[in-house]
Amino acid sequence: MKQPPKWLYKVAAFMRGRYGIMDSLNKFLMAVGLLLIFLTLFVHTTWLNLLGLLVLVVAYWRIFSRKIYQRAAENTKFQQRTNWVTKPLRRRYREWQQRKQYRFFTCKSCHQRIRIPRGKGKIQITCPQCRHQFRART
Repeated sequence: MKQPPKWLYKVAAFMRGRYGIMDSLNKFLMAVGLLLIFLTLFVHTTWLNLLGLLVLVVAYWRIFSRKIYQRAAENTKFQQRTNWVTKPLRRRYREWQQRKQYRFFTCKSCHQRIRIPRGKGKIQITCPQCRHQFRART
């Protein structure tokens, strides 16, 4: 088996003890920074380019930071503040992945999402939360 190059060991030694994680906040910062830099191709303003570079510098500063617990706490706060956007998107994505095996219904009484296997025909569905019953075709 071929030995990895020496520079790879040097990079690993440099990153030891640093945050070094592409967490959700870093991914967001990278995307915003690159988007701002890309926009300067169409809107020719220097401040937009500088702002994009500043956002990228902050993202890389977080990656190379040795204050691991503070960076993790920042990411947790970011996730808590953006949860109202990401949670419904993740739920829709999971439902889309399971669309061939299951049908999803919403209870008209309490708005609970109910997952029923496909191919059962027209059945009586009972909401597990409020016990409201309705008929639907799976």
